[in-house]
Amino acid sequence: MNHCAVAGFDTVTTVPSTSGRNDHPLRDMVADMVGVTRDRYRDLLTPTPHASALGRTASAERYTSSALWGENVLLIDDTWTTGNHVQSASTALKAAGAGSVATVVLGRHLNINYGDTATYVEQAKLRRFTWGLCAIRPWSHA
Repeated sequence: MNHCAVAGFDTVTTVPSTSGRNDHPLRDMVADMVGVTRDRYRDLLTPTPHASALGRTASAERYTSSALWGENVLLIDDTWTTGNHVQSASTALKAAGAGSVATVVLGRHLNINYGDTATYVEQAKLRRFTWGLCAIRPWSHA
C-alpha cells in the first residue's frame, strides 16, 4: 500500500469484458473465491453499448460506474495489452466519485509484432526475474 500512497482500499472491482461475456472467471475469483477481496468486492463497472466498437483506444465512453463517495478502489484486470481498458475503467470510477484508483493486472499478452516488443522480450529473457524489476522496462519499481 505504501507504494500506492493509499492507506487501504475500501472497494475492489474488476474490469468487465466488453465482448458481452457475463460469466467472467476473474470476477468469480475476486468476488467469490479470494477471501481478502470478497468482502470488499462490488460490481461497479458496466460496458456501454458501444464499448466494443471503441477497439483499443482509451475512452471515457467505454464504461459507466455506480456512484462512489470518495472510496479508494482497487481495480483488477486479467490482461494488459495496451492499458486502454484499465485507463477507461479508471476514468469511469473517478468520474463516479472514487478517491484513489490503483490497478493490479494479473496477466499481460505481448504482441511481438507491435513496436519494439520483440526487442523488449529478447532483452527480458536475458535478465534474472525479480518482483522489484519490470521485465519490459529494466528499472526498479520498489
